[in-house]
Amino acid sequence: MNQIEQDIKSKKFHNFYLLIGSEDYLKTKYANLLIKNVVENKESMNYSYYEGGSIVGGEVIGTAVTLPFFADKRIIHIKNSGWFKSANTDFNDYLDDVSESTIFIFEEEATDKRSKAYKTVSKDGVIIELDMLKGSELQKWIGGKLKDEKKSMQREAYQEFLLRTDNNMENMEQEFEKLVTYTSNSDVITLEDVDRACTKQLQSKIFDMINGIAEKNPKKVLDMYHDLLAAKEPPMKILTMIQRQFRRSLLIKGLREKGYTPDRIYEELKYRKDIVNKKFVINKELNMTRNFSIEMMNQLLEEACNLEHDVKTGKINDQLAVEVLMMKYASK
Repeated sequence: MNQIEQDIKSKKFHNFYLLIGSEDYLKTKYANLLIKNVVENKESMNYSYYEGGSIVGGEVIGTAVTLPFFADKRIIHIKNSGWFKSANTDFNDYLDDVSESTIFIFEEEATDKRSKAYKTVSKDGVIIELDMLKGSELQKWIGGKLKDEKKSMQREAYQEFLLRTDNNMENMEQEFEKLVTYTSNSDVITLEDVDRACTKQLQSKIFDMINGIAEKNPKKVLDMYHDLLAAKEPPMKILTMIQRQFRRSLLIKGLREKGYTPDRIYEELKYRKDIVNKKFVINKELNMTRNFSIEMMNQLLEEACNLEHDVKTGKINDQLAVEVLMMKYASK
C-alpha cells in the first residue's frame, strides 16, 4: 500500500499493479486511488475495464498498444481474469513488450506464483496482498475515520461495532457512515448509539435469539425467528448457526467451570484477533450461558442433529423443525 502511495506522490508509476487477497473493499479502494491519480476518472477515454474469465487476450492487447488520448498514460483495469492461475497465451506473449504509457491494474482472487504473469508482475510491477485489517491496523483505520469526523468512540461501543459489522470492511464503512449521521449532535459514540444505528449481522441476531431461549421468552424467540425467515434466511442455515453458537458456548462454559479467566478462554479458543477487549466478548457469552447447564446444551445439540437428519429424510418440514427445537428450550 505504501508503494502505491509513493508512486502517486512521485508520479512515477509501474506498468503493473496486482491487487490480491480476500478484502474486496481494499482492492477496490486502491484500484480507484490509482485510477483517480492517473486518468482522473473511469469516464476517461484512457480508461478501459475488463472483468471475468472470458476476457479475450487479443482485445486487451489491442487496447494496450493504442497510445493514450492527449495524455501520458492509459489504464487497463482487469478484474478476476484468472490469468495469474490459468495462463492466457496471447497476454503472456505480450507481457515482455508492454508500452511505458500503459498501466495495468489487476484485481484477482487467486494466483499461482509459478505463472509467467505473476513472475513478470513481481519483477516489473507491484504486488499487494490486501486482506482484512486486524488488531492495531484496524484500530488505526477506524481511529483515523473517527479523527476525520472529530469524534471518539467508547471502548465497549467499538467492540460492539466490530461484532455487528461481521469482520467485513465494506460493511464497516457503510455502518460507520450511518453511525456518524446518527451521532451528528454528539462528539462521543456510545454503546447505545451503536445499538440503535448499526444493523445487526446474522450471527448477532442468532446470539440474541439464543439469549431469548436463555431468558425463557418464547414470544421473543418466535418473533426473531420469523423476522429471519422474512429476511429470506434459510431455516437450515439458522439451525446450523444455532448449533455453532451452542458448541462454542459449551466450550466457553466448560473452560470457565475449570477456572479459566476470560482472557485465557479467549486465547484457548483463538478468537478473532481484531477484538481488543477480550473480556467483553467472553463475558457476553458467559452471561448467555448462565441459564443453560452443560447437560442441557449437550442435549440441545443432540436434538438439533436429530432434527437435521429428520429434515433431510423428509420426516419434518425444515421451518417447523427449527421452531420446535427453540420453543422446547425457551419454554423449559
